[in-house]
Amino acid sequence: MDPANNTFSMDGSLSPPIKRARLGGESSGVSAGRSIAIPDKEEKKKLLFFDLPIETTHKIIGLLEVRDVVRLRQVCTHLNRVIKNDRALEKAWYSRFSSPHQYQLKKILPTKDKEQLRNWLRPFTKDEALVESVIERRNSEYFPALFYFTKARLMAQCETFNVDTEAVIAHEDRVNSGTFSADGSHLVTASWDKTAKIYGQKTHGIWVEETIISHEDGVGSAIFSADGRHVVTTSFDGTAKIYGQVDGAWVEKLTISHDGQLSSVAFSDDGRHLLTASWDKMAKICSEGDDGSWEEKLTISHDDSVNSATFSPDSRYVVTLSCDKTAKIYGQELDGSWVEKITISNGELNISATFSADSRRVVFASEVERARIYGQQTDGSWQEETIIPHDHFVMSAIFDTDGRYVLTITCNNKAKIYGLKTDGSEEEEIIISHRNWINSASFSPNSRHVVTASVDKTAKICSKKDDGSWEETLISHDGGVRSATFSPNSRHVVTASFDGKAKIYGLKSDGSWIEEAIISHKDWLRSATFSTDGCLVVTTSTDGTSKIYGQTTNGSWVEKAVVTHRGAIKSTALSANGHHLVSPFHHNELRIYKLSMNH
Repeated sequence: MDPANNTFSMDGSLSPPIKRARLGGESSGVSAGRSIAIPDKEEKKKLLFFDLPIETTHKIIGLLEVRDVVRLRQVCTHLNRVIKNDRALEKAWYSRFSSPHQYQLKKILPTKDKEQLRNWLRPFTKDEALVESVIERRNSEYFPALFYFTKARLMAQCETFNVDTEAVIAHEDRVNSGTFSADGSHLVTASWDKTAKIYGQKTHGIWVEETIISHEDGVGSAIFSADGRHVVTTSFDGTAKIYGQVDGAWVEKLTISHDGQLSSVAFSDDGRHLLTASWDKMAKICSEGDDGSWEEKLTISHDDSVNSATFSPDSRYVVTLSCDKTAKIYGQELDGSWVEKITISNGELNISATFSADSRRVVFASEVERARIYGQQTDGSWQEETIIPHDHFVMSAIFDTDGRYVLTITCNNKAKIYGLKTDGSEEEEIIISHRNWINSASFSPNSRHVVTASVDKTAKICSKKDDGSWEETLISHDGGVRSATFSPNSRHVVTASFDGKAKIYGLKSDGSWIEEAIISHKDWLRSATFSTDGCLVVTTSTDGTSKIYGQTTNGSWVEKAVVTHRGAIKSTALSANGHHLVSPFHHNELRIYKLSMNH
């Protein structure tokens, strides 16, 4: 049973099917329902590629794009067999995701639980033999690529999805949020009724309430740690509560108290630390011990409200921002203690602070027309490395994934991309201008593109060309563009506009971006987001509907399902496994929906 399919395309570049190549004196054969070329002995002598060691052949094919792998395996039976045995097509498709995203996808895959793996695939196929053939390879190094490729292909083959209500979660007051754990097996809600509820899905698919977390005031948010082992709730009573799983049950681990409202709360990426920030001028770091207990490790004090507190990607550093116009960076020592590395006090109110992917630099956006980069030195200290001047208030500044570029947004409706040189200096690469306020700007996961969204009714994609220049693509709407987001594989962009439309743009093989779909609603859009694997788009509108669009086997985007709610809703979220949807149905009621193939 071969999970791959010759005509499967996730970006439209593989279809229509390509006619088989003619290689002179050839005979013909059929593989996977398609004619392919079989070179005769004389022809094989001319094709030195066939004489290479199989390991070298695998390495060469591994450098190819998806469309090229598909074409190559149509050349002859030998290459078809090599590509099939090495799972080269699946690997090429999977390689489009950035390394951090591949790690995330691999981490949430329940490889030790066969039944859970089956439940990820069964909603989209009746072919049990196919399901079992995939699961049998769960110990192979290429399993994540094979599994996610197969699931994406099965979903693409579904013309439409059934949407069935699997659970109704009721609160006594408005529901503020509903969030899935990374593996999709749990859901946590937060409500104004002073409670959060954790629901878990059992093996037979039933969602069961597992615990209720109570506060003295409304619960504003509830989130899982990246590994799904812990939940933190934040309440307007000034507390945050950490709950963790012990022998399958959720128990309270720690209550963190502040004398003011919480401004932010976040787990570290490794799930071992929690960081809170409050209007009481304090930020607190809490950590998990080896025995599973949690305790407060450090209180970071400021002279005014702490606006935000953020962990570095490697979980070893923390940066806090305060209204007292200072920023502080703390680092964890080998003995587990947290020590202050630097206090930045230059009389500037910092609006945002973002770590680089390698956790060695922080870029600050400032109210006084500049962005500053601080970096870790060889002796472990932190010092200012670069000042990027602007002529207006800098609202945000972020690094790209590789740390080679910085993207800033200023209040004069401009986004700027700066290239960072090895000597620490910066060079302006391009200015992206809009006629009105910029709502968002972000890098693609592969750092090759930037997309902006503006109130001026446009979004712009800027792409780095091979010659070093940047090329701009304009996306127009009839209303302000609320957001513009890249897919996880960097090959698509989806916009959400106040004109009631979302637009999906796709990257073609020649580097151009073209419109591939328009998703229409009767009222303005609140959000438009991609699924974890990038194969679905979910839109949410104030018209009371959510729409799910997905790719077909030829790469086009079509409507797969519509979910109707009572009244305007704030957001809709897909689980990482791609077959559960959570959304408020009414102001105090949240529903979990299951997506499956339409029989």
